[in-house]
Amino acid sequence: MSEEKLEYSDIEKLKKIGTAIQYVKGDVIFSEGEEAADVYFVQAGDLTVALQEFNNRVAVGQLGAGDFFGEMAVLNNGRRSATVAAISDVQLVVLNKPAFLEVLNANGDVSNKINQIMASRTEGLALKENVLASTGLNKKNVKVAIAGDPSMRETAFERERYESRVDKVLPELVEKLHTLLLERCVSEMYIQFNSSEIGLTSIFDPFNYEIHPVEKLIDDAYLDRHFPAIDYAKKANIIKLMYGAIDKELEHIEVPQHLKSAYHSYYQDWQPLAQEEIVKVLATLTALRKIPNFYLRNFGISITRDTIRMQFNCDGTHIVSAQEYQNFLDENIDLSDS
Repeated sequence: MSEEKLEYSDIEKLKKIGTAIQYVKGDVIFSEGEEAADVYFVQAGDLTVALQEFNNRVAVGQLGAGDFFGEMAVLNNGRRSATVAAISDVQLVVLNKPAFLEVLNANGDVSNKINQIMASRTEGLALKENVLASTGLNKKNVKVAIAGDPSMRETAFERERYESRVDKVLPELVEKLHTLLLERCVSEMYIQFNSSEIGLTSIFDPFNYEIHPVEKLIDDAYLDRHFPAIDYAKKANIIKLMYGAIDKELEHIEVPQHLKSAYHSYYQDWQPLAQEEIVKVLATLTALRKIPNFYLRNFGISITRDTIRMQFNCDGTHIVSAQEYQNFLDENIDLSDS
């Protein structure tokens, strides 16, 4: 989503009620979590914008001449939602809140431009702040780590390991999971190895998260009773129709416009997880459970989002896109002896 920029002459006009400040490369203009008092307009130079997503600081954008930033926290009397730093020498014009409000209410060309950019920006931020929704927008390089309880991680390799009910039937279960995700009505699956619970969501009951005993899911007759067969493409089309119906209804509901626009963008671009990616990922489950000392505890996959969710015995959770899944394994886990 591209934004209109202010002209050099527009920012020159703002100098009359603001303050011109210069920063050098490497300077942090403000940090995420700080109290907000000023709005910044870029007259020259480049800056980077970063968000803290769980344990990772992720660059989400770059600013240059004609951009402005910091306005949302100022208008909402909140704290900074991102960190902005100079990646070259920069020239900024800084407006405090009263001066910025004066500009917004001026009903001139500069005011109109700023208000239009802010409306577009609010929509974009709603998408960026939701990790899983963002991955649905063909964002193929997602890797997020969520640290668990440090005390749990310290004793991870001391805790006794045992064979669960899932482990006893895992090869057969993996075969059935292929069928459920690729040939039947299931859209999402979550395995809890220790408790042996299998959570499934069906496209025919999308708001209900069902729990099924692992022993039942390897029974073909049970699958026939609970999970009707459906072609993968038809299943994807049903999901897209559901998104479309919600998108249509949002026009008649009092929901902020930026959320309506964000949902519409998600629905318009949505594609199901590729079938070949599902096959590749499921093929690793047995090996991940057999790794000495470092093994899989919980695992989730959905055809509606391009993300794989994993929790290991070290109590950390990892969320990666399907295309990054093999890279994640190569970088972190040795499956050669599993």
